[in-house]
This record gives sequence, structure tokens and C-alpha cells, in this order.
Amino acid sequence: MLSSILHKLKEGVNLLWYEQQEKCLLCDNLVQETICQSCRLEYFRPELNRCYACGKLIGQNKIRCSDCKEGKGPKYLTIATSLGHYSGAWKDFIQKVKFKGQPYLLASINYYINGWVIKNLPPPDAIVPVPMHHSRLAQRGFNQADVLASILSRQLGIIYRDVLHRNRDTIPQTSLGRQERLNNVLGAFYLKKDVDLKGQIIWLVDDVVTTGTTLDECAQVLKCHGVRDVYAICLAAGIEEIQ
Repeated sequence: MLSSILHKLKEGVNLLWYEQQEKCLLCDNLVQETICQSCRLEYFRPELNRCYACGKLIGQNKIRCSDCKEGKGPKYLTIATSLGHYSGAWKDFIQKVKFKGQPYLLASINYYINGWVIKNLPPPDAIVPVPMHHSRLAQRGFNQADVLASILSRQLGIIYRDVLHRNRDTIPQTSLGRQERLNNVLGAFYLKKDVDLKGQIIWLVDDVVTTGTTLDECAQVLKCHGVRDVYAICLAAGIEEIQ
């Protein structure tokens, strides 16, 4: 009897919870979910493919963007995917997480990122974040890639492994040209001591991908130490002009 009553109370509480209207995380629309459908369509663009090499949003009939077709993209990533387009309110959200000390906001989007990666990537042996240099980590107080990787690990029951080290504080990639990006991160990462990843499938996590240079440098290090496949996951990427 008591268990039945408690069950009904729980159902009632859940009903009240889901009936409450709150504002969309990205706009002022009143919704019963974290991100409204309008924002999901505008920023996540589920109808578009992602470039397999760099994660950029591309046309439905493509598997690689123009740059990657010309050999300008990553060479060590098996597949890269991104949840949305780095623009507007989605860009503002990511910058709020990074630069305004609000990493807890990432927990509020776990439903969307979990669903996306499960749909688009095979199960991994471990999740690895792109590391931040210790000087920048001390300044910011957290690594958003590490927070995101931890959330994915906890929600999906996949092992989290902090195995990469960044040995110098590189210039932000967004301010550089392609060749400058390559030079900027060349040799900037290495695998920590006594780490065995031979034959494993890795999900490599970062917040934003531009050309994929940073991710590819990390992937090269992992593959040089016997990793079988490296799949990159990012919250946002650029978009190729759709003809």
C-alpha cells in the first residue's frame, strides 16, 4: 500500500515538474524543455551532415567539406562530429561557459549531446578530453572540455581518462590562419607516462572545432601510441556555405 502511494506521489511530482514552463536556454521562449525546437533547428541543424574529417556542418549530399576534400583537413581522426553551428545564441552559450565561469551549464544540455553522439558514433573504450595548459587552467579554474567529457562519461557509463598533457600554452586557434594553426599546436601534446591505450577506440572531446588542427594533433599522439580509432566530439563547428 505504502509503495503504491509513494509511486503515485512520485508520478504527481513528475507531472507537475514537466508541466512547469521555463525559458529556453538560448532564447526567451517559454518551453517545457531545455532548448526550444526553434533554437534546435536554427543552431543544431539536424538536417545537415557533418564533415567526417573536421566536423564542419555541410550539405546533405556530402560526407566531407571542400577543404578536407582538398587535403587541408585532419588526417588522424576517424570521424569528427559537432552538435551545432558556432553562431548566435549557441556561440553565446559556449562563451558564457568558458569565459564567464559557468561550466555547470553544460550539465543542462547533456540530453542533446548524449543523443547526438550515441546516434552518430560507435561505443568507445574511453572518453578523453583535449587538455588545457596549466597556466590557462589556473587562470580559468576549469577546462570546459574536461567538464564535458566527465558529463558524457557519467551519463553514458563510459570510462573517463585524462591521459593527454599540453606542454605549452598555445595561441587561440581562432585568431590564426591554417598554416599558423598547424605550427601553433605542433608538438604541443603528449601522452602521460604508463598509459596503455593499444587497440582502443577513443572519443576525443573539445568544445569548439574550427579546422580540426588541435583535435588532429591530439589524435596523432593517441594513434602513435596504438589507439585504433579516434572519434572527435565538439559542441560547435563552422558551417560550409550551402549551395
